[in-house]
Amino acid sequence: MKTFFSRLITVIACFFIFSAAWFCLWSISLHLVERPELAVLLFPFGLRLGLMLQCPRGYWPVLLGAEWLLIYWLMQAVGLTHFPLLMIGSLLTLLPVALISRYRHQRDWRTLLLQGAALTAAALLQSLPWLWHRYGNESWNALLLTLTGGLTLAPVCLVFWHYLANNTWLPLGPSLVSQPINWRGRHLVWYLLLFVISLWLQLGLPNELSRFTPFCLALPIIALAWHYGWQGALIATLMNAIALIASQTWHDHPVDLLLSLLVQSLTGLLLGAGIQRLRELNQSLQKELARNQHLAERLLETEESVRRDVARELHDDIGQTITAIRTQAGIVQRLAADNASVKQSGQLIEQLSLGVYDAVRRLLGRLRPRQLDDLTLEQAIRSLMREMELEGRGIISHLEWRIDESALSENQRVTLFRVCQEGLNNIVKHADASAVTLQGWQQDERLMLVIEDDGSGLPPDSGQHGFGLTGMRERVTALGGTLTISCLHGTRVSVSLPQRYV
Repeated sequence: MKTFFSRLITVIACFFIFSAAWFCLWSISLHLVERPELAVLLFPFGLRLGLMLQCPRGYWPVLLGAEWLLIYWLMQAVGLTHFPLLMIGSLLTLLPVALISRYRHQRDWRTLLLQGAALTAAALLQSLPWLWHRYGNESWNALLLTLTGGLTLAPVCLVFWHYLANNTWLPLGPSLVSQPINWRGRHLVWYLLLFVISLWLQLGLPNELSRFTPFCLALPIIALAWHYGWQGALIATLMNAIALIASQTWHDHPVDLLLSLLVQSLTGLLLGAGIQRLRELNQSLQKELARNQHLAERLLETEESVRRDVARELHDDIGQTITAIRTQAGIVQRLAADNASVKQSGQLIEQLSLGVYDAVRRLLGRLRPRQLDDLTLEQAIRSLMREMELEGRGIISHLEWRIDESALSENQRVTLFRVCQEGLNNIVKHADASAVTLQGWQQDERLMLVIEDDGSGLPPDSGQHGFGLTGMRERVTALGGTLTISCLHGTRVSVSLPQRYV
């Protein structure tokens, strides 16, 4: 019973609200076309069709019933004619609306175009009885009126319905009353400014420039569509329509006004669909880019995992084997102390094993920086700078590190260390520098690394890809960052990584 009364109250409220809006729009339309029956085909038709395209089918009888009662009342009050034609046209419009209603919950560019096609078909069907009876110019005026009214008001209904359906509405209570209202001043200023400009263009342009008015009408549509998507394009269309009607002298060239309304409404609808399509493509590309970068990061994780496993195997197996070879070579030398050739062979074996051991250590360093296993990244970089003996080579080094270790993933730690390692190697081997500065810090949710020296810079034939930095750039890019190199007064390697890349 409670559900029944709630439904009944909703239906009654919809009936009276729709009736009031319908009559107000009919009054405005009457000032434009002078004929009561033709006024029904303009904005009242657009309102009814726009609501039917958005609301559930259970409310369609309410809308049709309210419209027919109002038309019957107008027939008695002001002598409105062609009542049967209006009713037949209303029933015919149910066909395209019913076909398109299954797509009303989607909000992509196809839905906008489909609803535009449904509006066009419904306008043709609404005016079909007039065309069938061949009332002359009145028949084509009926088609123009339905197209103009439908394409002007129905998209606005879509915008408001989308706004109401995509927000959570709470009952008004003490907690909501005390909350301040967010007026969104920037949006209101945009709307009002463009509306004033549009109105000024209608009223202020001299007669010799009036031919450029349609082009000026497109400016608010383009501006709002760029900032707010298809909703902005349709809101701008409504503002243009209000400006056109407000600037029009009553009964002065109504056909020109209707054509202007039709053209700018069609422009807003098509532009809104195009902007929505571009936004959807942009979102799709962003998702695909994020997916590719995630795969690249996973690939780096797998690569580092394989490197770590190989390094562990080399360290455990080959290291123990080389140690055993050196031990056995030492035993042979002691047992054959009186045999010079055997002792010499033992010494050679020991030297070769030491060479293999050094080669394995270098290989381990290339596979996996051993400093990162036991030290923080800052400590590992300081250890790297000591191992490279920069001061002994006449290079003054300075490290300034302000990066929180907890903000780094394992891939980021390894990548930053590799960049430092490659950059310092290039400075030692090729830069002929006397000073090097290495800085690391966090800025705006990003990790920044700069390696700068006062050397001769990169050779002219190396470009931006010399000395192993190509691989470093690929690693940085895979983590969603950038690596840039500049060679003004030395070489500057700059790395920027997102602090937490997902």
